Amino acid sequence: MPAQAATMQSGDTLRQRYETIELRRQALLLYLGNAVASIFLFGFGVANLVAERHLLAWFTLVHGGITLANIVLFRVTGNRNWASYGFTYGLLALFGFLVATGGVDHTGPLWGYPMAVVALSILRARFGLAVIAAMLGVILVLFLAPPAFIEIAAYSAAFKLRYTATFLALVLFTGLHEFARAKSQGALEQVSEQIDRLSQTDVLTDLPNRRYMLDRLEEENSRYLRHQHPYAILYGDVDDFKQINDRYGHAAGDEALRAIAHAMRTRLRQHDIVCRWGGEEFLVLLPETGAELALEVAEKLRAAIAAIEFQPGGIAHRLSISFGVQVASVPDTVDNFIHQADQKLYRAKQAGKNRALD
Repeated sequence: MPAQAATMQSGDTLRQRYETIELRRQALLLYLGNAVASIFLFGFGVANLVAERHLLAWFTLVHGGITLANIVLFRVTGNRNWASYGFTYGLLALFGFLVATGGVDHTGPLWGYPMAVVALSILRARFGLAVIAAMLGVILVLFLAPPAFIEIAAYSAAFKLRYTATFLALVLFTGLHEFARAKSQGALEQVSEQIDRLSQTDVLTDLPNRRYMLDRLEEENSRYLRHQHPYAILYGDVDDFKQINDRYGHAAGDEALRAIAHAMRTRLRQHDIVCRWGGEEFLVLLPETGAELALEVAEKLRAAIAAIEFQPGGIAHRLSISFGVQVASVPDTVDNFIHQADQKLYRAKQAGKNRALD
């Protein structure tokens, strides 16, 4: 159904906007995160060289270089996955080194807390949680079953227990927070999609409204200007609609508009769009359509509306509509095409109504 297609397209467009914003946010955070990490690592490296802690110095300097190279790689390739993996490697390697060596005065493991926050902020949510869980795995291995070839700093049993417990609590609460955030984000996206759909839908007929149609017309016209595939506009106006309101009341007029909208919507192709342009006016967009087919569709819609069994208050009343048909076959603006269709509609009214003119 055209109206359903319009709603789906609106939702898809909104989701695409969300995805684009999220990708840009991730790219910015990857740049900033790697940049800040490289500054810290080079700073620590120089400080450790001055203090003659050569092992710490060279490890931090080398990984500062790796982090800086990760920025260059991301800039050149634009591959977020590679940048994320490079950042993850640097973070886990540095964390493991700090836990194993103790850093300065056995304070190395304490850097795990800000690292966990950074991982969740910069990496995608699930990936970030996986990295934090991997950090917990590093702690458990080095504290409980360290490999024989690694010399672990002499931590007290109480420190190992408290640090492991607090980091486990961090992992659990971070996971719960992310779960709640994802649920809330999903609900907000649904609400935003509903608001976006309502802002582009006519409440009475449930057809797309003028705002939505103008956007689709501009898109179709841009496509036409690029590829020279013609499209058609049908500008329709219900004949003698004021008489319905005057004789039977506005409720009957609303019923007539709903019946006409349903008749047109059910007789168009999936990719065609019909909207309520305003009042008793309707506009139909027919992509990939030439003059002959456009006039044929207009006649089909006109006949369908004339066949509606409309009986306000039990009194039979024949409905009819007139159409102006305009095909975009030469470069021009949407406004001019609509104006030309409106002029043809006016001539159809002058010629006796209940007809389509191209």
